[in-house]
Amino acid sequence: MVLSPEEVPHFLGCVGSTKHRAILTTCYAAGLRISEAIHLKPAHIDGQRMVIQVEQGKGQKDRYVMLSPKLLERFVATFGPCGRKGWLFEGDVSGQPINRSSVELACQKARRLSGIRKPITPHSLSHASA
Repeated sequence: MVLSPEEVPHFLGCVGSTKHRAILTTCYAAGLRISEAIHLKPAHIDGQRMVIQVEQGKGQKDRYVMLSPKLLERFVATFGPCGRKGWLFEGDVSGQPINRSSVELACQKARRLSGIRKPITPHSLSHASA
């Protein structure tokens, strides 16, 4: 089952961490798989052309996805106008991307807090955007 457009803002509002909310919002807004989102770098965000470059996505293929103005606004609010170095979503270990399981746990915690009964995963958020 996929989240309805009405359920997504409620669900994302229940995500406690700003970093986890930003990555889950990215999965939803850009239709990215979790493995694609965790490997984003600031250089992959092109605010001029309003696209996100996904390197080595499914099938080890590079592709571009649309960057919504709201998502770009969220990036600037979260990371500042100059962004950051290294990984867009850095993990607890400096110089490493955020751990996939950390995002999945945050997703499950937010699902419980939201009271939504259907299963929600980062991957289901990417399907909800379509």
